[in-house]
Amino acid sequence: MGMTSVNQAVIEALSEQIVAAYCDAAGPADSPARARLMGDIMHAIEEPVGSRTLAEHGPERVNAVLADWEAQEGRSFGLRLIEIDPGRTVVTMG
Repeated sequence: MGMTSVNQAVIEALSEQIVAAYCDAAGPADSPARARLMGDIMHAIEEPVGSRTLAEHGPERVNAVLADWEAQEGRSFGLRLIEIDPGRTVVTMG
């Protein structure tokens, strides 16, 4: 089975969805904190380059970033990533 690569535009779109959903639920974050969160999430989902790998391991990697961000910000919101569908460029948070 061949590996399908996830392009940078999809990674950016998925990251933006995650950050927007998280910050909408968590309350506004200052610009540097939001930018750091965006960068950390993009880095977390850039590593699993295949779409199947991203769907299988992406949520775990992103949730680790969210937990770390909460610890650094001193705020806990409990919103976590449930699913990534890179084919449709959709994330499910809950």
